[in-house]
Amino acid sequence: MMRAAVCLLLACAALPAADKPNRDIQELQRDVAQLQESLKTMQQALEARLTAMTAQIETVAGAVAQVNANSGAVQKALTQVSQDLETKIGPAIATQGTRLDQAGATLSTMQQAVSDLTTAVNRLQTQVIDVGNAVKVIQSPATPPKPSGADLLKAAEADKLGGKYDLAVQDYVDFLKYYADTPEADVALFGLGMTHYAMQDFESALRDYDALAAKYPDSKRLPEAIFYKSKSLQSLKRAADARAACQDLRKRYPASEFVKQCPVARQ
Repeated sequence: MMRAAVCLLLACAALPAADKPNRDIQELQRDVAQLQESLKTMQQALEARLTAMTAQIETVAGAVAQVNANSGAVQKALTQVSQDLETKIGPAIATQGTRLDQAGATLSTMQQAVSDLTTAVNRLQTQVIDVGNAVKVIQSPATPPKPSGADLLKAAEADKLGGKYDLAVQDYVDFLKYYADTPEADVALFGLGMTHYAMQDFESALRDYDALAAKYPDSKRLPEAIFYKSKSLQSLKRAADARAACQDLRKRYPASEFVKQCPVARQ
């Protein structure tokens, strides 16, 4: 388009001077010159830009070539590393895997051994407990059979008459332990008091007589027990209590033969 405009202007400039005034021709020639100068400047600028773009393209191409070269080097290095891993580290990893498997098998064996040992220890503890129980049974004295009441009373009377007071006391105590609810229990308790009286254990005798009165108030042995209670109190220098016991005897059993024998009653 620029070239067509220039040609048009040149053609107009070539027209005979007779067609247009000289002044117009000069202005037209000046415009054509300016246009040519502008065209030249534009052409130079375009050429400079093309040169710069060419240089940039060459630079980019060089960079791309360098990147491609570097990529190849990196790929080659990665390939070498992969080969090294397979060649050098692969066997080591396989060896470690084998060792881990062996260690796992050893650990499993040890766990089984510990389990077996624990079972054996538990079994041994059970056996020790059984043996301990057996020893206790052996060491524990056998429970003697329960003696008969008649035998105990017979033995107690024989021991008392024979002066074996300690044995007599034990026989009476055993009878009261096993046969406290039998009709002969008051006899045994009275006999225990009389044995303590014979042993001059007057405090124990008093407790036995009072227990007889409390537990067996209808006992035929009670008048005699009150009589010996008064005598025990006299022996303990408790005269007032002895007199009270005789008064109780006279009040409760006025017809008893022991009223006349009671020391305080005779005074």
